[in-house]
Amino acid sequence: MHIFISGPRHIGKSTLVRRTVGRLTDHFELKPGGFSTYPGLDNDLDIYMSPFCEIRKYDDPHRIAKRNLLKVVGLPEVFNTLGVSILHNSREYADLICMDELGFLENDALQFQTAVVECLNGNIPILGVIKEIYVPWYDKIKNHPKVELISITSENRNTLIDKIVQKIMVSLQKNI
Repeated sequence: MHIFISGPRHIGKSTLVRRTVGRLTDHFELKPGGFSTYPGLDNDLDIYMSPFCEIRKYDDPHRIAKRNLLKVVGLPEVFNTLGVSILHNSREYADLICMDELGFLENDALQFQTAVVECLNGNIPILGVIKEIYVPWYDKIKNHPKVELISITSENRNTLIDKIVQKIMVSLQKNI
């Protein structure tokens, strides 16, 4: 079972992923893999990617998008190298693959999209985040038979963690 969280901007999707992984490590010797994306520091508006459990890096090899106040431009070559590498490596060691977050920046990163689908086809549980907007390649995720979409709202964001932890714990026990 793979769970993808969707909801409005700044509702707490990434926070929910981090809290869920934290709660799961209380129950299992969990080895999370996957990636997280994050904004630059201070006046750096660019967006970066690093392995989920590693220290965030703010350098060119980890920059997945350049943005300014007017527009954002994804860097498909970074998704297709760094992103694919993170996902392939995660499939070798991880008990849970985190994908925080997937969006429109990957529209032209076809190798990365393929790596995401390969993870979906596998048996390692995935906890991911997708934007609430329409992104054409999201259909590969939303329509996948192993994916459950969960919407986060201001009303349920504080109670979803128990539901998601329980679902992932069941998936982890099936994979032991």
